Amino acid sequence: MQKVFKIFCLICVIFILVSCVQIKTGPGGGGTPGVLPLGIFKSNDSSVSWQSKALLANVQGKFLAITDVSINQIIMDPSDHNALYLATDQGLFYSYDASESWQQVTIFGSAPINSIAVDYFNKCVVFVTAGQSIYKTDDCLRTWQELYFDKSRPNLQFTVIATEDYNKNFVYAANNLGEILKSTDYGKTWQTIKRFNNPIKQILIDKDDTRIIYFCTESEGILKTTDGGKTWSDEKTETNINKGLDAFYDSKLIHYLTQDLTQKDSFMLASRYGLLKTTDGGKTWQGLELITPERGANIYGVAIDPKDNKIIYYGTDTTLYKSIDGGKNWATQKSPTSGTINILLIDSQDQKLIYLGAKGN
Repeated sequence: MQKVFKIFCLICVIFILVSCVQIKTGPGGGGTPGVLPLGIFKSNDSSVSWQSKALLANVQGKFLAITDVSINQIIMDPSDHNALYLATDQGLFYSYDASESWQQVTIFGSAPINSIAVDYFNKCVVFVTAGQSIYKTDDCLRTWQELYFDKSRPNLQFTVIATEDYNKNFVYAANNLGEILKSTDYGKTWQTIKRFNNPIKQILIDKDDTRIIYFCTESEGILKTTDGGKTWSDEKTETNINKGLDAFYDSKLIHYLTQDLTQKDSFMLASRYGLLKTTDGGKTWQGLELITPERGANIYGVAIDPKDNKIIYYGTDTTLYKSIDGGKNWATQKSPTSGTINILLIDSQDQKLIYLGAKGN
């Protein structure tokens, strides 16, 4: 019995030592042992606790950790919630086991990946924006085709890409020069449907009507189309949804827009002002009272529970906030990362399961 006890103690010591070792890939992933600066984190209990999910298997079968990557986007396959994709400043990563392990798409190497879109109708079809190009795979990441590239403007960067769940042939993309592109033939050809004088940061296609699309700019508010890009909200004063933002200082400096899936035309906006909510598709906006004062914190990640819109999460440089009463009261939690909470993603099939993506400050 004493021998068994000694063996048990030895195993515990080894486990503790291993847990304190941080293995990294590439430069910049150092830091205090046990402190995970960046990467992706997962909670199985509605944000009560978090675990780093950074295990990366390379081609030699060795295991490394992606604790040094800045996350630009986390995409969950709409048809398989165990399939996740990471767009990072250090490459493209994917997981087929709900983030328990990751693999890197080697064709992109460590090149920055700004955005990913998964086909709602075929999980093996994935679109990616990287630099001046748009790429597509139709065989589950095995091979890639460059669909569109613009080498004539070195300063151009494709910032975002999106697919819709009604017509699979429609794909939207945008860049840092404020150009919005649309493909009606599954990415074979592209047409510029709008030119705006501000970088496009996000494309949000309305889940209730895919003809309604919101394009978030970097510092000039939101563009909206209700007919797939034929007409635009800024073309008429009465349809300009930025009018409602004028009452909130710095609200046009947009970080992220998320949709309330429980209520039609309802969205929440994270901006330099703070958090704003609309229940009429952007015609009017209301500010949420936060613990931090107006413009007192940089809010980048925000999420609404897909089954209960009274449950809201948002993250800053150092803190995670949660409300269970629609934003009237907030509870705080120290961030699991030393970076900025850039992305919060709630699994629509299991609301206790939340993913958090960290980005370098």
